[in-house]
Amino acid sequence: MTIKKHDWVDYFLIVLVGFYNLTLLLFTIIWLFTNFFKEYKTTLTSVSELAVNEGVTYGLFFSGILGGSFYCLRKFYQRLGDTFTPISPDPTNISRGINMKTWFFWYLYRPIQGGVLALILLSLLNSNLISIKQFTPENIKSYYTLISIGFLSGFGSHELIHKIEEIIKVLFAKSKLNSSNAETKVKENNESKN
Repeated sequence: MTIKKHDWVDYFLIVLVGFYNLTLLLFTIIWLFTNFFKEYKTTLTSVSELAVNEGVTYGLFFSGILGGSFYCLRKFYQRLGDTFTPISPDPTNISRGINMKTWFFWYLYRPIQGGVLALILLSLLNSNLISIKQFTPENIKSYYTLISIGFLSGFGSHELIHKIEEIIKVLFAKSKLNSSNAETKVKENNESKN
């Protein structure tokens, strides 16, 4: 079996994506569930008159990254399984199951997207633009509730984006004017100019 020159790029990208997502996964788990970074965590306090709690912000962002990188590794594993299944008609063609050149930036971006969406979801919950029956003002302050929100945001970021689009459509919907009402408004507007 000879490996084509372009296959080396695919193999390199596979290793790079796997290493990147595993590193993010391990870092966020260590940050969230151990005291390994305790000296850095203790410096994160409430700042400014907005009372932004950086410890919550970092924790939520990292738990979103955790969910996003976990999702990426799950998809990565599935695609690798499809690629290297021995019953394939052409076992030397790596591009049949995983096309790393196409998906490379998705694997890099998805965990970061999860972290950002976790912060946005918490903002939407705190501003009452979205509500989840199980989250009360008391339990939303719980460390593990915040980690759960972040992880779910990262893991299900595609669904969360659809929910945000629904909120935008409701908040910023165009007002519906019937044609007679529109004509009246135009006439009133033209008369006021004269």
